[in-house]
Amino acid sequence: MCNHRILGVLVLAVILSTGVCAEGANVGVYYYPWYGGFSGGHDFTSTLRAHLSPPQPPALGSYSSRDSATIASHIDQSLQANVDFWAVSWWGPNSAENRTFRDYILANPRASDLKYAVHYESTGRLGSFDSPSFGNLIPDFRYLANTYFQNPNYLKINGRPVVFMYVTRAYFNTGESRTAVANLRAAMQSEFGINPYIVGDDVFGSNIDVQRAQLWDAITDFDVYGTVMQSANSTAAALNNLAGVYDSARNAANASNIGFIPTASPGFNDAGVRSGHPAAPRYMTDDPISTEGLLFKRMLNEVVVPRVDPKADDILMINSFNEWHEDTQIERTIIAPRTNNDDSANRAYSQGYYYTGYGDLYLNILRGATATLGDYNFDGKVDAADYLVWRKTRRQAGLGLAADGNANNLIDAGDYTVWRTQFGATSANAAAAAAAVPEPGTELMILLLLGGWNLRGAIERRNLLTLSG
Repeated sequence: MCNHRILGVLVLAVILSTGVCAEGANVGVYYYPWYGGFSGGHDFTSTLRAHLSPPQPPALGSYSSRDSATIASHIDQSLQANVDFWAVSWWGPNSAENRTFRDYILANPRASDLKYAVHYESTGRLGSFDSPSFGNLIPDFRYLANTYFQNPNYLKINGRPVVFMYVTRAYFNTGESRTAVANLRAAMQSEFGINPYIVGDDVFGSNIDVQRAQLWDAITDFDVYGTVMQSANSTAAALNNLAGVYDSARNAANASNIGFIPTASPGFNDAGVRSGHPAAPRYMTDDPISTEGLLFKRMLNEVVVPRVDPKADDILMINSFNEWHEDTQIERTIIAPRTNNDDSANRAYSQGYYYTGYGDLYLNILRGATATLGDYNFDGKVDAADYLVWRKTRRQAGLGLAADGNANNLIDAGDYTVWRTQFGATSANAAAAAAAVPEPGTELMILLLLGGWNLRGAIERRNLLTLSG
């Protein structure tokens, strides 16, 4: 009996050392570090979810972005969703967001679990679109170089620190603005010996200004809602339009040796903070049986993931992790029933659309679209250890469980099938996975090692042997 167990462990060790490696997109999320009662902080009262009846708040409640446990939870949620980095909203050296990023996020004991980049909020640093001023540009980047770029957890591409710049399409259309970018790069090179990898928010519509795009190392589309959903709502037509925009942008960028970064968003509703924008709900409005999250799932699978670009390090962006004011967040909510009721007299907040307290749904959808299926312990490999995660949780049900490989909000036999398909259907792999189960007896090991049957059959046969004594 001991020899059989030892042999089973050896087989398992070989399989564990040769698991399937996760490859594919590098996933970034726009992250907002501005919640809390500190000076300059935001609260959750001016959000759609606060006005729904009943409300659908974050699972963490009305949190502070500076709370260590909150940051750790956001890191955990990001890992669950297969997120690689946060692009953190940054409003200048004296802003509340800067202090949160510098003194709390990067100082968190869990910070090294992710990478981080600055999302440079141009509207807070460069003035108005009509009369911009570029006086802050070089001093701001000096500050970033001194404060962030040398941090070991800062995101880099080929050793170059990455900065996302908001609405470059509105600010950099003149000779003066383009000279400002050239001067910025020259200053960074001469003073710090670096050439930052700048991602311009340059995509909005199918016509790309190539001269402006050539200022940047990659271009992206931050405002998915404004690009297609404001006019076409949450429909198949919007997704088709977005695919066309992204194809044009990538082709134009690549022709100039510039990278392209596609973006996905789960929906949009900013009625809690401002008025005038029609909502884009989180389901397909042209599909009468569409369910919560289908817009995001289709956008990722049909439009965004297929268009990641090696010239931009295969990055895709999610807008957003936690911009609750515009209801673009994928962050975990409480579980709450579907409703279109709110606390206004005429459903001014929901605009008649339905919203669900969705739990971990969007984290799971993102992971399902970008991660190796079957990787239930989030280690980048599909191996016998993932079977143990599935086995441990297979009797549970609910949103957001780690082993929900087929994203049906249950841990069930379908998830075993996902794992086994990814792990490999050979008897050797199945035997190794079964060998990892803590309690198989001698009969199971003999069946596996001598019979070479598949895992499910072996377990069934073991149960029969046990029942028969």
